[in-house]
Amino acid sequence: MTGIPTTPGVFTRASSGLVRQVRTADVFFFGFTTIALSYIVFTIAVWGAYPGASMELGTLIAIVGAAGIGGSYALFASMYPRSGGEYVFLSRTLHPAAGFMLSFSFAFWQMFYLGLNGAFLAQFAISPTLAGIAVQAESQALLDFANWTGSGWGLFLIGLAMIVSMSWLHYRGAAVYFRWQKWAAWLAIGSLGVTVVALALAAIGALDFKSNFDALAGAGAYDQVLADGEAAGVLPAAPFDLGQTLNYVLWPAFSIWFAITATSFAGEVKNAQRGMVVGIVSSQVLTGVVFIVLMFLYRGAFGNDFVLASAGGVPLDAPPFVPFFTAIAGGNVLLSVVMSVWVIAIAIFVGGTVLPYTTRTLLAWGIDGMAPAAVAEVNERNHSPHWAIVVSAVVGTAVLAMYAFTDWLTIVSGFFAFAVSFCVVCLWALVFPFVRRDKFENSPIAKRWAGIPVLSIAGLVGGVFSLFGAYRLTQDKVFVLDQGVMVGGAVAVFVAGLVWYFVAVAYRRSQGVDIAARYREIPIE
Repeated sequence: MTGIPTTPGVFTRASSGLVRQVRTADVFFFGFTTIALSYIVFTIAVWGAYPGASMELGTLIAIVGAAGIGGSYALFASMYPRSGGEYVFLSRTLHPAAGFMLSFSFAFWQMFYLGLNGAFLAQFAISPTLAGIAVQAESQALLDFANWTGSGWGLFLIGLAMIVSMSWLHYRGAAVYFRWQKWAAWLAIGSLGVTVVALALAAIGALDFKSNFDALAGAGAYDQVLADGEAAGVLPAAPFDLGQTLNYVLWPAFSIWFAITATSFAGEVKNAQRGMVVGIVSSQVLTGVVFIVLMFLYRGAFGNDFVLASAGGVPLDAPPFVPFFTAIAGGNVLLSVVMSVWVIAIAIFVGGTVLPYTTRTLLAWGIDGMAPAAVAEVNERNHSPHWAIVVSAVVGTAVLAMYAFTDWLTIVSGFFAFAVSFCVVCLWALVFPFVRRDKFENSPIAKRWAGIPVLSIAGLVGGVFSLFGAYRLTQDKVFVLDQGVMVGGAVAVFVAGLVWYFVAVAYRRSQGVDIAARYREIPIE
């Protein structure tokens, strides 16, 4: 809490209707799921496009940046423990227009990824894991179904099922959603532990991936993949290259940096000061370490050269992704089923982790008068913002349909806009203790290391990495196929948010509402 009282009558109601029922462990599991370990599949698949890059070192660098970005967001959120993420603390400390514009962009792209995550569940989780099981079980029907899940209708129907189920859980309230998320996370951790053991056994030779692969794809198939890699110029592997490693950082960063969206429901966390910092930063660091462990074991189990060369395709009717190869390494159908659980469990709940940001930000806008009051309505029985959930689900479904049935969208179309938000928040964190000295000194985050505000240290680290990330996104044609579309799309959404802000302020002023007075207070919760 900031100690700043809320003036009676500034807001039209006394509380948001949400209740504090989220624990620090829930915030950690939320971050663990948001980071979407399942999608390590495409982080591995693109490795060969960065000759000489170290996946493990690139991920370690991304973790350092994540700690700075996560620390900046978490400290601000523990200072302003309210629904709405950076909208609340930027609008109250930097400028209302900046807070609204950046949160408008972030919410738009989160809804965008609600739809894409539905498609990713089918494309990168269900399809390759089912294919691995089908090939081992010699079931053509299951293999056909696995390939259907990667088709347009497969992406749409599976994605729609995910959006509907996650929206329903959120409608039932935070307590219900986080209970399901906790059990899914524990299930994933158990399955992940089995996978790590199996990969380690394959890495030391106790399980023979090459023999298993040849048994399924034909004698000499493994060596043929390597020969194809040499013909394509992927092999022999390039020597270590620090520059390519830095370029590769974008890929693990695309997962690890996004645990900060937990700040959107800070108003529902029982101990926000502890829950935000511990939950967000620990999930980034620990899940990032798991990324590194899996990358190391994949290379050891399948062979470094095979991982590089297989991105060009393998002689099996299945997508050449690591969940598929992991199943083959195990050499047992039942083991493959167990090892597929974490991939699918996390991928399902990734969509669920998108909804809190969009729904709580819409609610915060509604409370301030920047959006229709309906999106700020909270269900009295479940304590959930039901209309905000409906809006998010509808937009997400529209995006899902575009991804499934057209080629208009790419996987990472929105990362540049997110990176700009990270830059603004981190650079503001860097200078905040000095330009808003009174607010900082009277806050619970007025802590220092070696005399330097911890918030400024986090902001400096996060600012350097997020600026680097934003710059690389304008240069990297592997990560972003069309920089013009990406930057243009991001700018268009920022401008739309700014226009919305000024129109909303003018409209409320015409109704006699003093919006400026609301922005001088912390919102209700």
